[in-house]
Amino acid sequence: MSFLAGIWAWLAAIDPRIWQAVLAGFFVATGWVYNGRRNRREAAALRAERLRDVHRALFAEIGANLSNMESREAIFAGRDRILQRMQEDRTYHPFIVQEHKSNVFDAIVGDIHVLPRSSIDAVVAYYAQLSTIRSMVTDLRSKDVRDLSLDRREALYRDYIELRAQTFEYGNFALAMIDAYSQGGAEAAKAAAQRLSSLPSAPPSDP
Repeated sequence: MSFLAGIWAWLAAIDPRIWQAVLAGFFVATGWVYNGRRNRREAAALRAERLRDVHRALFAEIGANLSNMESREAIFAGRDRILQRMQEDRTYHPFIVQEHKSNVFDAIVGDIHVLPRSSIDAVVAYYAQLSTIRSMVTDLRSKDVRDLSLDRREALYRDYIELRAQTFEYGNFALAMIDAYSQGGAEAAKAAAQRLSSLPSAPPSDP
């Protein structure tokens, strides 16, 4: 008891101005902690909202492009029809429509870092493949390619179709990753990636 009494006497002897300073410092520190936590919560909420907006916009753009492709079967069925016509008319050169511009991706590419790892890899892979296709379409529509032999033109057209089929796969994978993350977060996206990676995706064999 004497020890506690000594502590109390020592505290009572402290200048009241010191106590005021201590209490003021305590309340200031408490305010910093509270404001810091509140700011972090607000920042996290804003990041989550931005992520939802970016995911939603990319999902719509990728989905629209995949709808135009219809399916892997449709892509390869179109290839077979074109190759058959090229064989029947050796002067025939198919007109290949250029892919639509990636307006949404181009607009948000500066904020691509807001995406989680599960979807950023899939999205970037899809749009990189789409960029490769655009470059190839430009080449295929050139006069230099028109002047090539039939065998060379057929080979280039087959390569183009293979790229489209791969892009279709990449796009569907990106949509699956975005949807899985929106439904269950990172763990759900990881499970979806593992499940989809085990599915076969080999293209139909050439006729």
